[in-house]
Order: sequence, then structure tokens, then C-alpha cells
Amino acid sequence: MMTMIRTELIDQIDNAARQHFANSAKVPNEDEVRDMYEQLYDGLSRLPAFAGMAGDRDDTVNTLVHQYCSELSIRKKFGFSFKDDDVKPWLTEAEDEIESHSHWYYWNRYKKYLMCDKKWARSTVRTIERDTWNVLDLMANPTVEAGFERRGLVVASVQSGKTANYIGLISRAADAGYKIIIVMAGVHNVLRNQTQARLEDGFTGFNIVEQKDIEPVGVGKDKASRRRPIACTSREADFNKKRANALRGIQTSHTNEPWLFVIKKNSSSLKQVYEWLRDNAQPDDQLLLIDDEADNASINGKYRREKREDEPTRINGQIRNILNYFIRKCYVGYTATPYANILIDPTVDTDEFGKDLFPSSFIYTLEESSDYFGAEKVFGDYDDVRPKHLRFIDDIDLVLPPKHKKNYQVDAIPESLKDAVRAFLLATTIRALRGDGDEHSTMMINVSPYKQPQKSVAWQVDDYLKHLKNAIKAYGSLDPQQALSVSEDLQFIYDTWISEYSCSTEFSWEQIQPALYETVRTIHVVIINTDSAESLEYDLHTEHVIAVGGYRLSRGLTLEGLAVSYYSRNAKAYDALMQMARWFGYRPGYEDLCRIWMSDKAAGWYKFVADSTADLFDELRNMRQVQRTPKNYGLRIRQSPDSLIVTARNKMGTGTKLTAPIDLNNGFVETIAFDRSSEAIAENRRAVEQLLSAIADYRDVDDEEVFYRRVPSQLVIEFIKLYVNEDARSPKSQSKPVLNYIDDRMLDGELGEWDVLVAKGEGNALKLAPDVFIKSEIRYPGSDTSADCLVAGEKHRLVSRGVEKKGLSAEEIQAAEEDFRKDHDDKANPSDRYYRRRRTYPLLIVHPVLMKYTQRQIDRRIKKGVVKPEAGNWPSWDHQEELFGWSISFPYTEKQTKPVEYVFNQVAIDNITADYEEDSDDDFEDD
Repeated sequence: MMTMIRTELIDQIDNAARQHFANSAKVPNEDEVRDMYEQLYDGLSRLPAFAGMAGDRDDTVNTLVHQYCSELSIRKKFGFSFKDDDVKPWLTEAEDEIESHSHWYYWNRYKKYLMCDKKWARSTVRTIERDTWNVLDLMANPTVEAGFERRGLVVASVQSGKTANYIGLISRAADAGYKIIIVMAGVHNVLRNQTQARLEDGFTGFNIVEQKDIEPVGVGKDKASRRRPIACTSREADFNKKRANALRGIQTSHTNEPWLFVIKKNSSSLKQVYEWLRDNAQPDDQLLLIDDEADNASINGKYRREKREDEPTRINGQIRNILNYFIRKCYVGYTATPYANILIDPTVDTDEFGKDLFPSSFIYTLEESSDYFGAEKVFGDYDDVRPKHLRFIDDIDLVLPPKHKKNYQVDAIPESLKDAVRAFLLATTIRALRGDGDEHSTMMINVSPYKQPQKSVAWQVDDYLKHLKNAIKAYGSLDPQQALSVSEDLQFIYDTWISEYSCSTEFSWEQIQPALYETVRTIHVVIINTDSAESLEYDLHTEHVIAVGGYRLSRGLTLEGLAVSYYSRNAKAYDALMQMARWFGYRPGYEDLCRIWMSDKAAGWYKFVADSTADLFDELRNMRQVQRTPKNYGLRIRQSPDSLIVTARNKMGTGTKLTAPIDLNNGFVETIAFDRSSEAIAENRRAVEQLLSAIADYRDVDDEEVFYRRVPSQLVIEFIKLYVNEDARSPKSQSKPVLNYIDDRMLDGELGEWDVLVAKGEGNALKLAPDVFIKSEIRYPGSDTSADCLVAGEKHRLVSRGVEKKGLSAEEIQAAEEDFRKDHDDKANPSDRYYRRRRTYPLLIVHPVLMKYTQRQIDRRIKKGVVKPEAGNWPSWDHQEELFGWSISFPYTEKQTKPVEYVFNQVAIDNITADYEEDSDDDFEDD
């Protein structure tokens, strides 16, 4: 009882302080924060209800001040947008009217809930406040009598707060006058239910229990709450026939409050909603339709495959039918992977279904905050000897082949998975010692798209967990030295602690071992798929859980307290990759404990996709400096060199060739794969030697590197013509489109002179010209290497970061890095795109390459039991091959450029999409 009273005292102090600071325009300093908490503590602790609770004032105040000031250090940035010329701002002019009739009721109570109940950082809430204002301003004023139509898209990183943002947008839209609000929340019940609960906490304020009892939740617990929306769905039920019949005859005009539908994105739910609206809503009601995970199931795939405008896929057609019924409507999609949405044809418009879902009105991009655990933190040190968060799987193929059948039975789990389970046990224990024992802690295992392998893996993990539990129960209370000597399992846990956490956490093994049993007894294993009745019950109690699944562990599902991930899946499509990355998100107080296990190949591909996506959005940030529309935005994505995989995937089945228009303006091209024939290797060496001999007079003798300035373009063109490219595996470096782009730019008076660099490394010494002696770069062969083709690593990258600043002046380098910091103030290593944009002259980089496994890579693989190199036809660990590649950094131009045509034959398309893996149809719910 005393503990409960003590907790209530601390909560009241913290809530009062947060409410005070929330109402202040000034950001407080640490002294002001401390003064406020001390005053509140001294005042509240004297109340009779808290008698005898004031014993440890200094410790309590110090903890509260430290927590609040840590939140103040989080750096948030507002998003940016592209809008159509017809979209005009309206919200500032209408603000007084909204204030007078609604007092921003729904928004203000949501804001208070985030700051006081959820205890979100002040900067985070302020950013949501600004971003939702900006998005609402891009929508239409719902009070205007004339009809309007808006189609928009909000883009944010995976697990970065999209749901919190659109709850804020819904709250603002309700205050402004939007009458009907529909949220399409994924294709599974588990995601719909999760979203329903979030909206009840943040918007409606109540949960309907067993269709009759109303339980106040979230914003509804505030005593000042006096209004509430009409909730047409509940946590128990989607909008089905039973619910439609219960509401039939109730007109939307009968109330001034907004109507909320939270539905699963399937045909049955959409049909029921459409029929109910047609019978009970007025066409001039103001509609806001939120499409969560807008790139999934909403896209008209039939048009993409067959070019049929009049026969959209069922879900796409039903969404458009709902929109078409209303004359005042706004569609806003939310996604972390907008590629499919951008590829929608913006010209489609039919009498029956209306316009397709291309975001023609606006695209708004939310920015990550400094505390976001994203690709930069996870994969930024991929090349280090031991990355901070990333661990590599080398042994799962021994128990679960990459291409297995649906009924495959896993009879054992690999040592890497056992290591990951032990890391999760330790991470959860360390969090408990930090005072977070009552917080959720989750481990994710995603190794198969099929249900039977998922089940058998879960059973094996559960057996291993019980095995650890028995060992800890039997020996965990012994003296640590004695326990380790008699229990092999405790020794394994200790070894994992040494390798993962001993150098980075504040606790000793003597503190951790006694706490292990309290943790391990609370951990359980849950199978997350449509055959399983199990679920993640975060709302009901604290979960310490190992979740095993496939598709349902990706799209939109939030895994609370995710600390350890074990991932082994084949996927190359951008959207599939990023949606499976549930380890991204916010990890307050335990980011240092987070670990991700995956194969070297998967990690390399994630790194490539993350870099490509970051570069693309950097380019879009540059585009905001001039007025561009969503069509410009979409065109830039479609014509980005790094969109080739998306383009190829979405046009599969159209024939044996794919033609893609690509714009190389401010682009980067590199050879990532190489013809292994002796003829091609010899020809490419001759091309390099001929180039270096021809440009000898242009060498910068004052430069420590082998660097040439102002080389005539014709000499570079001759080199590209002579070079034998591996077109199928290195499609971006095809000579014809690259040469066509150079020719086009030269007609505009650009690219006439080049900088040329010969890259150097720590490999073999080479003589490439009478005055050129250099050591080759070392790269290792990727697992995609075959007898005929050598692929550069798992990242499919040849160049090193920062190389594109070569040839820039000190002032240009400084300006580029300042530009980068404006957009990424929390990142240390500038993207080369920023250097590229400062270039006047294009840069050709010649890469002498020694392909070999490094000793670190060999040692790591041998330790994991890998007996032979993964690279195809690689005779031995010490085998090596010499070859030559090239890369080009094309500078930015403000002149109008035209895309060049890249042509991919079926072999190239297969190589690009070979590892793309669709989850089986029966992984989808059919209810």
C-alpha cells in the first residue's frame, strides 16, 4: 500500500511539472526544472494523503530532473512537403473560427495526454503539433460549401511515430470540422486491434467492453473530458454486418461529433462501410480517410501488370468507391516505404471508380529525431571489426535451408539463435536492474514465411528457454565462481555477457547472476501467425516475450520494448526489407542493449537499401528549395538510379525486357560485379593502362594521391567504351546509357572536363603506367558470386564513403558538410551526395581491386563452423583475384536533363529480384 501511495505522489509531481512546462513557450534550463520539481515535492508531500512519504526527497527529485532534462536534449526536426499548385494554405486564416467553435478540444486533450500521461519529451510533442498543423493545412478547409478532393501521403521511417502523428491529425481534423473519419489499419486483425486501442487512448477516450460497458481510457480519464466521438468499431470487432445493423437508421446528421471507423483493409470490411455510408451519411459530409501502410493492399496491382484502368483490384476499387461517394473528401496515406505509391499512374481517372490513389495533392515527409534507433545506428558501423548492434548469422542454413517447403520441420536451433536468446535474457535482466522491470521487453524471431517452420522453431526455443530456466534455478543462487564451474549453461550465459554487455553496462556479473531467475521465469514464447490463438497482450500486463512469426511480425505491428531481433529471410524489394525491420524505432533507456542477428548477406543488402533510401531523401530535401509538385517528386523517385529494384519488381511479367528511364543528374554510378573470364579481366586492365597513359599530362603532381584534373571528356568516353561491363549483375554501369547521358550534357556545354582519381588501398602493389605505382583496394567476394561473375561484397558497393569530395576545395567541402548538418544534425559522416552537389567537374574513379577474404572474415566464419567460402567457385579461403572497376560522380546541374534509357534483359531482372520473397497467401487472414 505504501509503495502505491509513493508511486502516486511521484506521478502527481511529474504530471504537474510537465503540465506547467507544456504551457510555457520558453524551454526551461536544468536549474528551472529542479526548482519546479522541488517546489512541487515540498508542497504535495505535505498533503495528508501522502503523509510519511517525503523521506528520500533528493533522490526522487534528482531522478525526475534527470529524466526530464534528458528528454529536453532530444533534437526533433519538422517535416517538409511538396504540394500541387492548387493546394492553398487556409488554416491560419481559419484558426480563430476553429478556436471559437471547438477550442481545439480534441487536439488539446491529446497533447496533454502525450505530455502528462505518456510522458513524451516536450520536443517530440511540439514536433507532432507542428507537423499535424502543416498536414491539416495541406488538406482542405472542411467548412467550405464547395466540393473538394485531396489525395496526400505522409512518409516516415519505420517505427518512428506514424500512428501518433495521424492520431494528432485526426484530433485536429475533428476540431476543424471533418465529420467522418475512417482509418484503414493493415490487413490483419492484430494490427487493426492495436490501432483501435491506440485511437481509443488518444482520440475517443473509451473502450467498449463486451459491446455494452464503456471503460474510460487514455484521454477519457481526464476529468475535463466531456465530449467524445461516435466509435463505430471496438477492440472486439471490426465493422461487420452485426455492427452495421446495430447502427442502421442512425444518420450522421444526428450528431455534431465526428464518426470514427477503424477497419481492417479487406474486402468485407470495406464493403460493409461503403454500404452503411451510402445509406446513412450525406454526400456532402466531410470525409477524412487515413490509409495506414498505404503501400500495402491499397495499390492497384492489376493496372500495373495489365494496364487495366476499368478493373482495379478489389480493395483498391472499394477504397475509391468510398471516396467517390463524397464531394468533400481527403485521402491521406501513411507509409515508411512510399515506392509503390509513387509508382501509381497519376493520370488514371474512371467514371466508376474516380481517380487512383496517387498522392497528387501533397507529400509530407516526417523527420527522424536524434533518439531514433534507425539505419544509421544499426548499419553505420557494418564494416567495423565488431559492429555495436549487429551480429552475423553463419549457421542457420544447417538447420533451416534458405529455400524450404511449407511443412519443413526444424529439429534443432543453431548456436547463433541460442546466443541471441541468452542476450535477450541478459538485456531484460539489465533493464530490470535499471528499474525497468515492469516495462515490456520483446525478442523477435523471423526466419521463415511459413507457419510450420515458425511453430517448430518456437517449440525448440521454448525447450531451450526451459533448459536455461532449470539451470538458473538450480545454480543461480550459488557463488558466481562456483556456479560457473558446475553449470555449463550458466557459463554460456556468462560468455554471452562478456561478449555483449560486460564493457558497456554498469553492472557486474556478481549483480547480474542473482537477478537472472526473476527474469527468466517471466519470459515466454509466443507464435504470431493466423493459425495461432496466442497474441501479444501489451495492454493487459507487462510482457517479457519471445515472438516467433513471419509476415505478421512486419507490417505495422509494434513490438513493445524490442531488444533483440533474430532475422533470416530472403528479400530484396525495398518495401519488404524495410517493413521487416521492426528493430527500428525508439529505445529509451536501453538502446545500448539492442542487438540484431542476421546474415552478412542480409546486413549488406540492408546497408545498401538504407544508404540508397537516405541518398534519395537527401535529394528530395534539395528539391524543396524550389517549388516542386508531387508529380516532380514521383518522377524523381521513378528516375532515381537506386529505384531499379522497385521498378523491376513492379513490372515483372511484362515481357523478357524492361526499359527504365533513369536520370543521372547528381547521380552516382559504379561497377558492382565483374566478368571473371580471363579475356574480360585482361581487356579491362588494358583499358585502365591506356587511360592513365593518355591522361599523364593532367596529373596533379602536388597531390599525394594519383589524381588528375581537367581531363578532356573524350579520353574518359574512350575508357568507358573499352571497359567490359557485367551488364546483368551491374546494370547501373551499362556503358550505353552512361555514354548517352554524357553526350546529352556535353550538348549543353557541361561535362567537357573531368577529374580522375585512381583509388588506393592495402592490397597488392601494381604498376599501371610509367609513373603510376599503387596498391589495390581490398574487397571481398559476395555470396552472389558465381563461376562467371564476381560480386563485390554483400553491400554491392565498391567505393568508400567520402571519396566524392576529392577535387573539391576546402571551402566547398566545408559548405557541403554544413548543408549535411542542417538536415542531419545528429549524424557525423556526411553523405557523399552533399559533396557531389558541390562538384563542378564530374569525377571518374578507377578502382584496382584485390578480391579476397580478410583474416577477420575468415576467422569469424571458421569460428561459426563455416567450412568453405560462400562465394561461388572460390577454391579456398586464401584464394584471391585481381580486377578493375570504375565509378562516376555526376555533378548536379540546374539545367533540364532528360533521363537515359536502361534496358534489362530477363537475366538482369532475375538477378535483381532473385531473392525477393513473398509471404505465402495463407499467412493472410481471411476473416
